[in-house]
Amino acid sequence: MRVEPRRMYCPNCGTESDESAKFCRSCGKALPGTEEQVAPSNVDTFDTSRGGAGDVPAGPAASYGAVPHIPNYLVQAILVTVLCCLPAGIVSIVYAAQVNGKVAAGDIAGAREASQKAKTWAWLSFGVALGLGVLWFLLTVVGGMGATFLEG
Repeated sequence: MRVEPRRMYCPNCGTESDESAKFCRSCGKALPGTEEQVAPSNVDTFDTSRGGAGDVPAGPAASYGAVPHIPNYLVQAILVTVLCCLPAGIVSIVYAAQVNGKVAAGDIAGAREASQKAKTWAWLSFGVALGLGVLWFLLTVVGGMGATFLEG
C-alpha cells in the first residue's frame, strides 16, 4: 500500500503543497511548521529598494517577502479633481486611496486593479476637461468670427 504525502495549503495564496515542502511553490512564502525564513534559490522575489522599480524580479538576493511597488496615482487623481473634472476625479481618488491598503493587506491583485482603475479615471477626467476646453475655444472663436461678420 502506497502512502500519499499529506497535503497542506499555503496560508498566503492557498496553493496546495506537499507536507515536506518548506516554501510555497507559487508565492515563495514559508509554509507553517518551517523554521527557515530565507527564500529558496528558485523563487523570484521583488526588490523595492530601488524606488519605483519594485515590479522587476530581483532574484534570490532580494529581501524575502518584499512587496512589489504599485503606484497609487493619488497625486494625479487630486490634480485632475481640482483642475479638470470633479466627478471623474473623485472616482479616481477613491480607487487611488484603496491601493496602499490592499498592498498592506497582501491583496496584490486587488491593489493592481485599484491602481489601474485610478489611472483610468484620472485620464478620463483629464480627457473630458481637455475636450470641453477645446469645445469652448472653438465656440469662442467661431462665435467671435460670427459677431465680426454680422457687424461688418
